[in-house]
Amino acid sequence: MQINELIKSNIELSEVVDKSIGLVSESLSKTKFKKTSRALLSYIPKSGYIHNSILNCCATNGGYATGILFRSLIEHTFRHLYIYTRALREDSDEVGVEYYGKLKGSEDLESFTKINNYTKVVHPNQSSWNTKGDYNKDIMEIGKKFGISNIFFYLIENSKTDEYLIDEGMKDYLLSRLKQYTGLSSYIHGGPYAEMCYEELMKDSEKMNGHLEGVAMESSKLYKSMIESTYFFASLFDDQITSHYESIHGLGAQRLSKC
Repeated sequence: MQINELIKSNIELSEVVDKSIGLVSESLSKTKFKKTSRALLSYIPKSGYIHNSILNCCATNGGYATGILFRSLIEHTFRHLYIYTRALREDSDEVGVEYYGKLKGSEDLESFTKINNYTKVVHPNQSSWNTKGDYNKDIMEIGKKFGISNIFFYLIENSKTDEYLIDEGMKDYLLSRLKQYTGLSSYIHGGPYAEMCYEELMKDSEKMNGHLEGVAMESSKLYKSMIESTYFFASLFDDQITSHYESIHGLGAQRLSKC
């Protein structure tokens, strides 16, 4: 069964990453891209948790949950690609600084604002956080850069034929992924479209199996792409990382070609 092959591939990939991720992290810490590197590296375990759950759901016929998880994985992939692309295009650590600075601040502000509004309904006289002001407005504007729609527009506008950055052929790929992401929104929110799609799959076990195998394959590709691009990023500054990048690239190509 294809899913079992993908699970084996994921185990082998994880073993290779476990043996080399420390060296990659140490190497990147010596570059000027310290915060950017930290962000890129963080997506390996974060996305790994999601990918593992997708494979488990696919192996146990958890078709509805895969829609929720796969949508999240797509967004993780877009943010990772955005950070990678901006760092190389700008040749600076600014995107990493924004990620751990004002993006974190924008998440806090958004939470505070919502909690304020909810609390006022229940306790109208209770004091609340002040989220107004030009500085907070600036923080929110930076946070918008990391939204998937703005990331899509940035990547399309900055696509070019380049050895390191995305090229023209990526435009249709990004569009197809964003269409997937948008279509899966109903799964996140428990909408009728997701209900309808899932009920149709439930009527035909062959279609369901094909769907689950497809999601497992796509998830494997997305997860692997984040690992590879992070290792490739590191190899640009340290030739010793190249062999680790090539090892992961070759392993993935071998195993996935069997599916």
